[in-house]
Amino acid sequence: MVVQMDIYDLMKQVNEWVKEILQDNYVGVYFHGSLRLGSFNPNKSDLDFIIVVKEKIDNEIKQLIWDKMLENEQLFPKKGFEFSVVLEDNCRNIKHPIPYELHGSRDWIERYKEDKTIVINDDYKVDPDLASHFNVINVPNDKMDFGKPSKEVFSKVPKEYIIDSNYSDTLDCVEEIVNNPVYCILNLCRFYALIRDDLTLSKYDGGKWALENMNSNYNDVIKNAMEDYLSDTNNSYDNTRLKEFAQEAISLINDCVDTNKIRK
Repeated sequence: MVVQMDIYDLMKQVNEWVKEILQDNYVGVYFHGSLRLGSFNPNKSDLDFIIVVKEKIDNEIKQLIWDKMLENEQLFPKKGFEFSVVLEDNCRNIKHPIPYELHGSRDWIERYKEDKTIVINDDYKVDPDLASHFNVINVPNDKMDFGKPSKEVFSKVPKEYIIDSNYSDTLDCVEEIVNNPVYCILNLCRFYALIRDDLTLSKYDGGKWALENMNSNYNDVIKNAMEDYLSDTNNSYDNTRLKEFAQEAISLINDCVDTNKIRK
């Protein structure tokens, strides 16, 4: 059962849990994703955040963080939570893929319950997605930062890292767009906005941008995806047109990659 809770109250609560566990090792909690970019839908979005620490954390602390999130799972949105714990030094001195201390998400809950050592261990871990998350955190939004201001913690992420972080997921949309049209349509739009105009947009705002900057023959497809994203509607989509849209979007993206000689 999901208990509806004001999202800002939940953010403050998450921060308090983390501060209590980390004590002097706490730097801050930084919310990203659709919430930071202004298109959060509690029925379709998860709560994304990065926990930053001064020093490495041991397995006991890792388990305390995971257990606290699980203990309060019912307070999170329907899609749950996704978080990573990252050293402050790895936020300032960015190398790609970015190392992390701990990861947690709804998709990892069952494996955590089955065998904690899969998640809680001393292995060296890196995540290429963190470059994209850090880039979103660099979009100013003070309400999303708890602890030290994000501008004092996170360095600017090189564009080639951001593109590499998103590129394979975007390519997957060619195959996945029929099964997951809303996500893929809007993800293709916002990635093209990023790679062409250096814009960091939410999925919804990526759709708005595409209505003005992509082939208008697909405006109805994009509008349907935008409507479905922010509401409980389920528009129908023509599979052939979905595939054509994906192929055209990927072609535009690849043209930008080649023109700018960006490594992919």
